[in-house]
Amino acid sequence: MTQSLSALDHSLFLLINSWNTAWLNPVMVFFSSQVIWLPLIIFIFWLAFRQLERKSFYLFILFMTLALIASDVSSSYILKNIFQRLRPCRVAEIKELMNDFGQKCGGKFGFVSSHAANSVTTLTFAFFGLRMIPGYFHSLWLLPLIVSFSRIYLGVHYPGDILGGALVGLTWGYVLARFFRGHESWGKTV
Repeated sequence: MTQSLSALDHSLFLLINSWNTAWLNPVMVFFSSQVIWLPLIIFIFWLAFRQLERKSFYLFILFMTLALIASDVSSSYILKNIFQRLRPCRVAEIKELMNDFGQKCGGKFGFVSSHAANSVTTLTFAFFGLRMIPGYFHSLWLLPLIVSFSRIYLGVHYPGDILGGALVGLTWGYVLARFFRGHESWGKTV
């Protein structure tokens, strides 16, 4: 079963990586950069500032920061070192078949994707931490989808790495948002 999943992961990776086109390459490099998240985080903080009282706003920033730290540490340092799955750009047999875009390959291991984990953490925390309008909020998911797609397209992650990262992000975003929302009952007696 695991060999079948691994073969599917490799095949899907090579398919997406083969969609190499001159106009799309710089777009994918841009969406794979860290800078892309700054406007979204500023927007989320602006929404929080508008919705929350001052104390809650500062707690929102604190808990979102904690969610991102937990997501990044667990994806970058813990899970990658436990699973030790080489990135596709580090596997000779795969590297021969894939398109190279001249960008850095990243660290040695790729499971789970920190880009996917952190981007999903950001939006999951915002969704559960704030009262976001569902239709409006759903459009924001395009950004982590494009970022995650770019990581496969550029050859630094398998689709399975992205799915694993998304699960990490959903978990940390939800858990820390629940703690944040729970602060409203802190100090109240039952």
